Amino acid sequence: MSATIQTLAEARAAFVAATERSEQAHAAQSQLLVRKSEAEAAAATALSEFRAGRIAEEVAGLRKAAAEADAKDLVALIEQGAAALLKINQAVHAAKTRADEAERAAKREEHSLAAAELDKSLKQIEETFLACLAERARVQHLLTGKPSHLQSLFQYWQPTKELTEAVGSFIAPAQRKPI
Repeated sequence: MSATIQTLAEARAAFVAATERSEQAHAAQSQLLVRKSEAEAAAATALSEFRAGRIAEEVAGLRKAAAEADAKDLVALIEQGAAALLKINQAVHAAKTRADEAERAAKREEHSLAAAELDKSLKQIEETFLACLAERARVQHLLTGKPSHLQSLFQYWQPTKELTEAVGSFIAPAQRKPI
């Protein structure tokens, strides 16, 4: 496995781990928010039950005070959690950025390997092409009796416009499907 692929695998794993930690932290924060809402509701219920005459003032006061104290403690935890969530979200973003960069590097490496293989193929094709031209010149000599250095290739072979542009002007031909 290449170092680039290893880096990509590690970056992806780090992103998944950071995302999982983020999801857990957000779930914990949501639970704290629910508990705070429940504590605030309990304080409101104690007050409304006292006003409705269903419980005594002392009982309502104790329930309300306990619920408000819980809510206050939960607010402190929520604020701490918000700061932690900010750091966790930044870590997820950084891990995603590293994974994206590693993905691009892997693509570049993949394209570089493909280019190297195509370069090898082009060299082989060029060698075959030149050997074919040399053989064609030899056969032309047999046909005409004239040595190949006295004859122009153009007399018996003409390149296509695309090949002339590719070799003479370095203009890439239109992309086509392999034969």
